[in-house]
Amino acid sequence: MKFILIAIGVYFLIKYLFRAFFPVIVKKTFDKMQQQQQNQQQQYQQKPEGEVTVEKPSDTAGNPHKKDIGDYVDFEEVDD
Repeated sequence: MKFILIAIGVYFLIKYLFRAFFPVIVKKTFDKMQQQQQNQQQQYQQKPEGEVTVEKPSDTAGNPHKKDIGDYVDFEEVDD
């Protein structure tokens, strides 16, 4: 009987804490995501118009033995 009362008490305690803290956690997460988006938008706007930036994937940067052979271009020969 004592176990059942403790289990019910723990259940209601967890339920109450979840209802109290879940909205706060969601709001903090949402605010953090919104701030990151604003930072990215500011970085994008700070680049001068016409500037081109090429960023390589991080997997080629870590392996010095991997060669950058360029892009594959598919073409057809045209007979005159």
